[in-house]
Amino acid sequence: MSGRDFDASSDEKVARNAALRNQIDDMLADLRKRTADVQEKRDTAAQQTFEVTSDDGMVGVRVDATGTVQEVRLSDKAFERTNPEKLARAITSVIREASGTAQRRLQAEFEPMADTSNVPEVPGMPSLQGLLNSGPLITPPDPDAERAQRRSEEAQTGRAAAAPQVQAAPDDWDDDWESNRRGGRR
Repeated sequence: MSGRDFDASSDEKVARNAALRNQIDDMLADLRKRTADVQEKRDTAAQQTFEVTSDDGMVGVRVDATGTVQEVRLSDKAFERTNPEKLARAITSVIREASGTAQRRLQAEFEPMADTSNVPEVPGMPSLQGLLNSGPLITPPDPDAERAQRRSEEAQTGRAAAAPQVQAAPDDWDDDWESNRRGGRR
């Protein structure tokens, strides 16, 4: 407190006190509104899912709003048209694309709520500006880059060699089902 505060008249002190109370009440009302908005948006976001399918339709992935995998779908022909290594890379890439899409959308939806430009600074209190505008802890995968890389790999391997064809070798194991079911051939 400055010496001026002790010298102020009682009416002046009451008026400054009332002004401070009004400012604090306004800040609390704004905080309550922002909190309610965040909770509503959080509940809405929790219901969102994102689906990404590879260009060839072999791999499909569904993730929740945080990018957590909910479902992976593989086409019936996925095992006929590619080898395990390429299929694994495609699955990983589609998951990264879907996860990146979900995480970036979530960040974009909540970014306006982190705007503290109209929140007054309170002397002696830490600034909300630096706390809320520090950015994400982890940068999510770039969905466009994932898809472009996958397309590039598919184009290189697609022209270099045809997709492997699965051929069934002659097998007489299932020719005699009853004897096989009873424990083998006789």
